[in-house]
Formats: sequence, C-alpha cells, structure tokens
Amino acid sequence: MAPVSRRALRLSPLVAAAALSLAACGGSETPAKNPELVADPPLEGDNGPAQGAAQTDLQRAVAYIKNDRWAEAKASLERSLATSPKSAEANYYMGLVHEKENDLAGAEASYKASLAADPGMVEAAQNLAAIYLSASPPRPDDAIPLLRKALEKVPGDPGLLQNLGYALGAKGDIEGASKAYEAAIAKQDSVEARFAYATLLTEAKQADKAVPHLKKVLEGTKDNAPVLATVARMLAFGKAYGDCVAAFDRAIKLKGDDPEWFVRRGTCRHELKDEAGAMSDYQAALKLKPDFAAAHYYVGLSQLDSRKPQSAQLSMEKAVQYGGDSPIGKAAREKLKLLKSINKK
Repeated sequence: MAPVSRRALRLSPLVAAAALSLAACGGSETPAKNPELVADPPLEGDNGPAQGAAQTDLQRAVAYIKNDRWAEAKASLERSLATSPKSAEANYYMGLVHEKENDLAGAEASYKASLAADPGMVEAAQNLAAIYLSASPPRPDDAIPLLRKALEKVPGDPGLLQNLGYALGAKGDIEGASKAYEAAIAKQDSVEARFAYATLLTEAKQADKAVPHLKKVLEGTKDNAPVLATVARMLAFGKAYGDCVAAFDRAIKLKGDDPEWFVRRGTCRHELKDEAGAMSDYQAALKLKPDFAAAHYYVGLSQLDSRKPQSAQLSMEKAVQYGGDSPIGKAAREKLKLLKSINKK
C-alpha cells in the first residue's frame, strides 16, 4: 500500500506568506458509507483472521484520510494497531493523524515506531525530520541522520534533499546546505526549493548569489502580494534594484495599502538614480500613514540630496518624533544633528 502523504519541510517566509501549510478540514456532517476496500489479504496461520481485520482497518483508515475524515481514520488505526502494533504503515498513518491534531509528541512517537518496524519507511523519516526542524529551536542534529539514512533508500529525492539543505543550514554548514539545495533543484525545480535556497544565501551574506533563484521565484509566483514583496526585499539585499522595483510594482498593484512597500520600492528607485520616483513613493507612503517615521526619514534624505537642507530638517524632526527609540528614530536623530549644523551656517 503506497503512503498517501509525503512532505518537504516548509519553513520559509515564502511559505508563510503563501499559506502553503496544510489547512484543517472538517468532516462531513452526514455520515458517509464505508469507503470501498480492496479484497482482504489471504488468511494464514492462527493469527490470520486478526491480521486480516487489521489490514482491513488500515485500508479503511487510508481511505478516510484521503477524504479528510480524520476522526474515523484514527478509530480505524487504533483497531489496526491493537492487533498489529508493529505495523510500519499503521504507525506512519497514525503519525499523520497526530499531526492533524497538532499533537507533535504523539506524531513523533508514531513515526519512530514506524521506523523501528521498517527503517526504509522514507515517508516517516521525512515527516519526523520536518517535526524536528520545525521545532523552536530547530533540532538539526536529530534531523540530519534521519534524512541521510532516508536518502540512502531513495537517492535524489527532492523533498528529502530540501529538508537536508535546511538542516545543514541550521547547523551553519552553508557549503553542505548549498549542495543539498542544488541537488534538489536539479532533480525537481520548485518555487519552494528556490526560495529556501535564496533565504539561506541571503542570511549567509551571499545575497548576490541568491538573485538568480529569486528571479525564478518571481517567474513562478502569480497573484500573491506578500510573496512578491518578500522577494523584492531580498532582491534589494542582492543589489538587484531593477528587479526589486519590478517585484514591488507587482505586489503594490495587487495590494496597494502597505506604506512600507512604497518606502522600500522608493529606496530601490533611489539606487537606480530615479530620485523623482523615489520621492513619489515616500510621499505615497505618507498618504497611507502620515506618522510613518521611515517615510519621513527617507523624504528627508531625498531632500538633503536635492540640496534642500531646511526641508530635510523638518522631515527629520518628524522622523524623530514618530520614530522614538526605534532604529529609524535613532538614525533620524543623527541626521538631524547634521542638518541643524548645516542650517546654522
């Protein structure tokens, strides 16, 4: 019986923004007929009838899971495991049920039992590793051996490789993580893998190497404004300012009510020497949020570049007023000191 669920770890900001995690689904209020089952396995030995019943319960549980009927699946699995407690498949599916219930301790125990019964149960290894890597803090030392062993069974599996890349990155092994991500992408190119790899490179101060992957993410992302904005920010770190502007253009067209997006697009336009466009963005941000300290700060910088120190001073005063003790407020105070010294002359 082939397992119905395998998953790669999904931890990146892209995934959070795109809401790619599994959503909870309620069962139907009207009881459905039992799912159609394949013929029971042949009965052998003294335990034949009990084993046959356990297999039937397992098959029924899988059918329930496929139809998002998790309570019924759990009941069937409990019956199956009562007869066959060392069934690798039944323990694996019980792990899925526990994850659905947000019982991660129960899921961990079930996946471990599945692997104890069958070390080649790759699906259990992958999901158990994902639990370890999703923990706070992540547990890469527990996940890495699982993933490496699973990859011995299915070399080149893209989901396992992606999880291994994340795990090695969490350990600070950027070279090893890069190899894992590149192998995953070579095997099966995906937006998730590209973004995860780009995130690793950006956090490792290699943002320029992330740019080609971020461009691929943009190609594969359609109407998802938060994803586009996240990619735009990262493109700015990689100094791909034209692509940053293009990504923010798409995000703002879909959702034009976030003042931060306008300010960030403005900073990318500034780097492209489009000062008029940058000022337009900062002013648009202030229309949305008049007390937005960052917008006042960048307006002041633009005015200073345009040799308007008195106007710049007024803008910095507002940035200080609204920024308080935040990093932007502190930066504004330093600029304000400079402007006051200039305007006294």
